[in-house]
Amino acid sequence: MLSTDMKSAVVTGANGFVGSHLVYRLLEQGWRVHAVGRAAGHDRLAARMSLALADVGPHADFRGSLFCHEVDFDDPTPSASILSREDAAGSTTLIHVAGDTRFHPPDPALQHRVNVEGAVKVMEAFAGRVATAVHISTTFVAGDRTGLIREDELDCGQQFRNHYERSKFDAERAVTDVCRAHNMPLVIARPSVVTNDRRTGRASTFTHLNALVEVVSRVHRYYRITDGEVVSERIRLLSDPEGTLNLAPIDSIAPLLLRIIVAPDAVGRTFHLSHPSPGSNAELMNVMAEALQIRDKIALEFMKDIPRPMTRTEELIVGVLEQYMPYLNSSARYDMSNVRSVVPEYEAYFSAIDPPYIRKILDAQRAKKAQRMQARCQEASQSRA
Repeated sequence: MLSTDMKSAVVTGANGFVGSHLVYRLLEQGWRVHAVGRAAGHDRLAARMSLALADVGPHADFRGSLFCHEVDFDDPTPSASILSREDAAGSTTLIHVAGDTRFHPPDPALQHRVNVEGAVKVMEAFAGRVATAVHISTTFVAGDRTGLIREDELDCGQQFRNHYERSKFDAERAVTDVCRAHNMPLVIARPSVVTNDRRTGRASTFTHLNALVEVVSRVHRYYRITDGEVVSERIRLLSDPEGTLNLAPIDSIAPLLLRIIVAPDAVGRTFHLSHPSPGSNAELMNVMAEALQIRDKIALEFMKDIPRPMTRTEELIVGVLEQYMPYLNSSARYDMSNVRSVVPEYEAYFSAIDPPYIRKILDAQRAKKAQRMQARCQEASQSRA
């Protein structure tokens, strides 16, 4: 018989990048976890969760602690019934991670329904059934602001660089209102740019660092060169060398989120989860060049505008990084007073972005592409048979 004192959590978007890392760590710490996700045809959530958790860490037997539930987020009202007698209201936490993270979705109205209306419906469905609600937002709710962004700020008349930022901003306001109306304790966490696991280099989604690594891979394929060979004598980059892309590896963010979730004084507060000392674009590019053994074999030139004609290398870079440029050139800094009050040793969760980390990402990305190519070849072979 399971103890009714065991902590339990409901995690929406549980098989996603952030969600799966949270679920894995909750299970490691002995929580009962209700993983909530959409149905996806014949690909059942339980199978997707198994794959996602295997990508996070060593295989573990979580039977009896992990429960998978396929829920229609357009009508999540019945989802509250997933909680059992063992999930005491006083010890159950709702962690809402699910959302559409595309900067430029093909259907902005649908993204708004998922990120805003979906979040509200989830909170309403579990009102009175959980002790605390945790809403995973993003530092991007600050929009195009510069300078210091404080944790207790939201609406500062900012403009937004894409529909994703606007939808997450609207979601924060809507979730805050609905939780207040239902007297539901709320915690808001705002991660910055979440990137690949430092131990494995893997990420279940295409991160900003994957985009930067993809630039190198495309250049390599185009020129048919190997690591250590000259790529180009001069490459012009459309970015500010002093800009800071605030990169926060998932294996830093997930354990910090867990610290916040269990902190008794977290309720009613907002927490920025960003790298405490992000490097500049110039430093990041040098790290990447060193990881590919080409640091002394190329000349990187940072420019606000690249005059035509571009080289093929420069066209490849612009094509891959275009949607990420606003974040590469960011000069925003994030206040972390709240999170440091809960986690005094906050800096210990982070390390500098270094060549070994970039190398792991490159190797993981190449391995994934090789697996996809092998699968396509097998499918083609079977169709010919």
